[in-house]
Amino acid sequence: MKTLLIMILGGAALLSTGARAADRDWTSYNDLLHITRLDKFYAAPAMQRDKVRVLGTMTPKNPAIAPSSIVFTVIHGEEKKRVEVGADGTFDPAIDAQWAKDNPRVITNMPPGEKAGFSFALVPLVPPGLQLDYAMLMASVQQSNALIRSQAGLLRFMLPTFTGIQMQYRSGQVTSVRISSDQGERTLSTDATGLLRLPLDEVLLRSNSQVTLQQRPQSFDFIAD
Repeated sequence: MKTLLIMILGGAALLSTGARAADRDWTSYNDLLHITRLDKFYAAPAMQRDKVRVLGTMTPKNPAIAPSSIVFTVIHGEEKKRVEVGADGTFDPAIDAQWAKDNPRVITNMPPGEKAGFSFALVPLVPPGLQLDYAMLMASVQQSNALIRSQAGLLRFMLPTFTGIQMQYRSGQVTSVRISSDQGERTLSTDATGLLRLPLDEVLLRSNSQVTLQQRPQSFDFIAD
């Protein structure tokens, strides 16, 4: 899913590091915006992107390097913003669009001479808890589709349409969600891989529907058509 979304925000970038073992200059903030095409994301008004966020994935070319050992730091005057990478290689780019005016430095602690692939994707912002409003949950799907249409330019004809939310649990984990609406109740369960799909349904959108989770998943993502 996220691989398909790489095109939205600029594709995969292959970047190399500097020459010192400690933190060293990596790139500039404006170059980071350009590499990731996050300038496209932030070009949209805040109210048109408040239900989604950008998630990055870093893949070191050297398998001996653990992604979680890598840290990127944005230096803006006296302020430093650390961008830490998770064990699965994912990270929040923590981009501040206003900083682009000052174009601060971005440093990294990646070992010298090493390279990494980078990709970026849109993921839904989901409220905490086990009880979710169906219409609010699906608003992230509708907003993402609208964002792609408005910001992806000609690429929008090559990109998928999002058709719902999928929840990833541990492989083999058996759990379910209950959807309650004016139309009654239905239950959806995980498949053998721990994936549970919640499609966008226009009837449920109009039926004051509520979604009850047995457990929170490891991650929420979009279903692409």
